[in-house]
Amino acid sequence: MESNLRETQAYSGFVANRILLGRWTVMPIVRYEYIDSSRTDRLTRVKGSDTLGEWIPGLGVTYNPLDRLTLFAGVHRGFAPPRTEDVISGTGTSTNVGAEESLNWEAGLRVEPVPGLGVQATFFRNDFDSLIAAGSIAGGSTPLAEGKALFQGLELSGQWDSPFGLYLRTALTWLPTAEQTTPFRQVVGNALVAGSRAGNRQPYAPEVLFTGAVGYRRGGFDVQLEVVHVGSQFSDFANTPRPIPNGNGQVGKIDAYTILNLAFSYYVTPLRSTAFLTLKNMTDETYIVDRTRGIQAGMPLLVHGGLKYSW
Repeated sequence: MESNLRETQAYSGFVANRILLGRWTVMPIVRYEYIDSSRTDRLTRVKGSDTLGEWIPGLGVTYNPLDRLTLFAGVHRGFAPPRTEDVISGTGTSTNVGAEESLNWEAGLRVEPVPGLGVQATFFRNDFDSLIAAGSIAGGSTPLAEGKALFQGLELSGQWDSPFGLYLRTALTWLPTAEQTTPFRQVVGNALVAGSRAGNRQPYAPEVLFTGAVGYRRGGFDVQLEVVHVGSQFSDFANTPRPIPNGNGQVGKIDAYTILNLAFSYYVTPLRSTAFLTLKNMTDETYIVDRTRGIQAGMPLLVHGGLKYSW
């Protein structure tokens, strides 16, 4: 049994300047973040705290050679603080879980080839000096791990709105590179994580993510059918392809899965209200989404309906 109170206060501020040079726009930015975390065990009254601050610079550039075409590029320093439960143990001591830090690049374009159709393509590269791996609490049965990693790939998205109510939207992320560039080590004790080695694929990094939807909107009525596909992914640093017989379910490849969602809504003008009905995983597929603490199945069929009133 445990009863913990975790509190986090975060402060941030930034300074940016947009420089206009004809069809070019250059925007340098610097941001500062400060996080103050505390954890109190309500049973033993033991309390611990930790603070973290970071400067985060960045630079963005856009170019509009045509009215309906925008080219863009950017680079910024990535920063993500650790969770309170990871950085402060149940005994009140601080664990040396540093922030995630990376150098992130992107370049791409946004174009509207014809009215109603918008397309965006982006190449991205995220080079992590320090990546905190998925796991449970620091020092637990699935200890946190830290190492260097590289992610790079392509994102494509588009939306088409026809003049007669039909619309389409789609988003695709292709992640061919999700590489451990160094072996990962446990945050507590610095022990090498079993099976981790440079060149292995990072766990929980599917190569393909896809979302597509087709819908119809007319007056106050809107109906939309959505398909969501998540590619296969490894669940451990050793890239173990199959579950271990009689194991705890924490290793083994997670198969790809596809689910369908359906949503209806209707705006009732005299009542200034929207009635809605949503079916998530409408075919009630059974699939695995996580193995960090053992097999965790995805959400089953969920029917959600209601009425939203606008004041």
